[in-house]
Amino acid sequence: MKELKRLIKTTGVYFFGTVGTKLISFLLLPLYTAYLQPSQYGQYDVNITYALLFSSICFLDIWTGIMKYMFENKENDRQFNVVYCGIVIFSVSAILYILLMAAFGFLWKIEYLPGVAAYGFFFCLQNLYGYLARAYGKNLLFIFTGIISTACNAGLNILLLVVLGWDYKALYVSFSVGIMVQCIILEMNLRLISRFRKKYLDRDTMVCLLRFSLPLCVNSLCYWLLTGYNRVIIAKEIDNTANGYYAVACKFGGILLLVSSSFSMAWQELAYSKYGKDKDTGRFYSYATELYIKVLFCGFFVIMPLIYLMFPYLVDVGYEAAKQMIPVNMLATLSGILFIFLENIISTYKKNNIVFLSTLAASIANMTILHLLIKRIGAEAANIALLAGYVVSDGIRICIIRKEIDYRLNWNIFCYLLPFTAVILLGFWKGQKEDNIVLILVSIIVSIWILWSDIEPLILKVRDKLRRG
Repeated sequence: MKELKRLIKTTGVYFFGTVGTKLISFLLLPLYTAYLQPSQYGQYDVNITYALLFSSICFLDIWTGIMKYMFENKENDRQFNVVYCGIVIFSVSAILYILLMAAFGFLWKIEYLPGVAAYGFFFCLQNLYGYLARAYGKNLLFIFTGIISTACNAGLNILLLVVLGWDYKALYVSFSVGIMVQCIILEMNLRLISRFRKKYLDRDTMVCLLRFSLPLCVNSLCYWLLTGYNRVIIAKEIDNTANGYYAVACKFGGILLLVSSSFSMAWQELAYSKYGKDKDTGRFYSYATELYIKVLFCGFFVIMPLIYLMFPYLVDVGYEAAKQMIPVNMLATLSGILFIFLENIISTYKKNNIVFLSTLAASIANMTILHLLIKRIGAEAANIALLAGYVVSDGIRICIIRKEIDYRLNWNIFCYLLPFTAVILLGFWKGQKEDNIVLILVSIIVSIWILWSDIEPLILKVRDKLRRG
């Protein structure tokens, strides 16, 4: 119960600070779809996919290793060793990233290459500073800078697209400037540059970080083959317009990802602090996974009919083809969120050298199904392939965890989660406005019923505290 209270408290902090602000970016979707043609938005989406490929490979997810070892080393000097060895690795990675992006952009003739490269770099810089802020316990600072970053991003998008009439180049500039502002403020508070001392550079620490993070590099490549590869194939086999529709559908799938990201951040901190192999730890992880699965499905139940009702107001009529692609993409996103959740458990036990095997299996399943279906059913093949890939990986990751701890899931929960999922999908694809209004109310009731055994103890505890005054 103590861990659950901590998890709920930290999740709340990240929810109001991270999800609340990033949701503004989603609300800019009417702006993007009104001022950018589907082909333009599709080209932008493919370009950032390339940037994220090279950045994820080059930067090794080093911020994950930094946070992990900071939690394990509480002394200030040891933490400084971890931080600055990690920053050195990040700096070398940045040089490698710039060189690779320059070569790739020249060969493939990427439009707006500086903006594309900046997107990938600042994405990683935000991760570095964000993870460090959280590791130092600066959660409120992290939230505050996130709000400022989002405001800058949104304001610049409106200025450049609406007032100055830019094309999709505006999206690169707005994103990069917003992140730059956030990182400058974080640096002013964390003072990483001014605190640097050569004595903090430790060969053993650097080797430990590299040993932890290098497998994540391979995992990141496999992850790109699971997600980004689909966008490239859609653009190649169909066209950028189809990829524009797919990108918009993914934006809606991103709602679940945004809502879950606050929990994932809180969960990561808690998971990294619990690395025992006793039965209590096994029961904790088993219960947390079951609860997470139920919460994800309940979110899906409520969000889907809401999307049906909101779609005409959020997306320009020129992107109407994206609507039918949303449901399967949402299910794939749901499976992908569980994929990240399980990875954090595995990383706790420093099994990153085998994590990539599950991602590799998922990417192979994804690519195989994608190429089999893309010419038969079009861009929807990307959603089906992605869903299949995540399901394969989730199954493998559960098996990996079971080898480490006493990890037992109650599979009976799917006896009622899957049938109601079918009802929601039927309502979205075949139902009308009135049907989806009813489904919202029914989904809320069903979600309360599903989660009641988990939330009732918390309600009773709060009631008892209120009675005691």
